[in-house]
Amino acid sequence: MPLFGRRSPRTTTTHARNHRTTHRGFFRKDKDRVAGGYKAALSNPHTTRSGRKHAKHELRAMGRGRETHVPLMTKIKRALGIRSSPRRTTTTRSRRVRF
Repeated sequence: MPLFGRRSPRTTTTHARNHRTTHRGFFRKDKDRVAGGYKAALSNPHTTRSGRKHAKHELRAMGRGRETHVPLMTKIKRALGIRSSPRRTTTTRSRRVRF
């Protein structure tokens, strides 16, 4: 006797199936987004050496060999945590007491 299965396949479904209306048929990954992920991995200081090597290989295989170069200033800024646009910092503000 099977513990978690059935011997015969079900003929009716017991739940409603979810169908996406936005993607019908064959769906492919957006090549620009994939390449953007590899480019982000190149400039990310937490990426391993083998990860950067893999990202360069994949970008070159996609025909984007010129995009594998990361400027030195970008490497320095990412290593130091300096962003191109300032983010809000969490500061503790003293609350005003109401009387």
